[in-house]
Amino acid sequence: MPIDEIVGDALDRAVSIEMRFAVGLPRGVTTPLYDAARVAAGGSMSFRAAQALQQRVRRGDHVLVVTGAGAAPWLPKGETDGPLGAAALARALEIGLGAKPILLGEHRNLPSTIAATEAAGLVVVDEATFKQRDGCALALPLPLGVEPGQRIAEELFQRFAPSCVAFVEKAGPNEKGVFHSILGTGRQPDLMANAHFLAELAAQRGALSIGIGDGGNEIGCGAILEAVQQVQPFGRKCICPCGAGVAAVTRCDHLIFASTSNWGAYAVAAALAGLLERPDALHDAETEHRMLLASLAGGAMDGAYARLVPYVDGTNAATQASIITLLHQIVSNGLTRYQRGF
Repeated sequence: MPIDEIVGDALDRAVSIEMRFAVGLPRGVTTPLYDAARVAAGGSMSFRAAQALQQRVRRGDHVLVVTGAGAAPWLPKGETDGPLGAAALARALEIGLGAKPILLGEHRNLPSTIAATEAAGLVVVDEATFKQRDGCALALPLPLGVEPGQRIAEELFQRFAPSCVAFVEKAGPNEKGVFHSILGTGRQPDLMANAHFLAELAAQRGALSIGIGDGGNEIGCGAILEAVQQVQPFGRKCICPCGAGVAAVTRCDHLIFASTSNWGAYAVAAALAGLLERPDALHDAETEHRMLLASLAGGAMDGAYARLVPYVDGTNAATQASIITLLHQIVSNGLTRYQRGF
């Protein structure tokens, strides 16, 4: 018997423990934003997203998995939050549902995502090979800028007709079309892949969309726009000339809000593993360690320290492995039927 939503609630809570610095990053924001996202979901975020994946993604379907956060000068090849979550989700979709994942991100960020995905066990191949075999993924760069973003969204839907688009730690624009870091610094659209057009097109074409974020400036967090504006220190007013705050306006069918976006993706993978009664659809702790080291070799930096160290959002490698271990135990116990007898 598959897991139920009680297990999904436990998965959500496990990945929403805030671990921010005493000074340097906004504190006390994860819980209220998690609460707002849970209200928007009407229940367990990870469980309901996994249910939608199980119901709407069929064997052989293309699924677009979009990630890539950070830009020069501080994170010139991206950060470790995003690539691992995208790799884990791609792996779970391929193993659990037989889907064909397509990894998308800025050219500067793709090497770390490809490296993490291959460390997770999915070989990233050319398009001809991608069409011929299972157990693989395709990786394609997204162009920078607004008009190129609109064009590539149309092209990708025409070429692949995806049944789902998932965003993991992928920044979205605010109400004035400007992208921001969580500390309120602005990033103009011509420096970023405008991936939010994929979410808009998914809504128009009837494809499932899933957004996974941890700050409120990511695609999908439009579902909790008012909460982000109220809770995040720069939510309503940023420090860049636009003055409109960091809150992203793009919505998705499902939002998963977590302490770290990778962990939100892991919760979805865990929920899917439980629904399918396939615990192996969620990677193990040893694989997590390989994925983290591989993403570093691909150039990704820890987003909190902005250094090439085996951390994710200021939390060390052991913490990442512990999260995976915890999620596996939650799913395992959720699948266990045992009578104590007393």
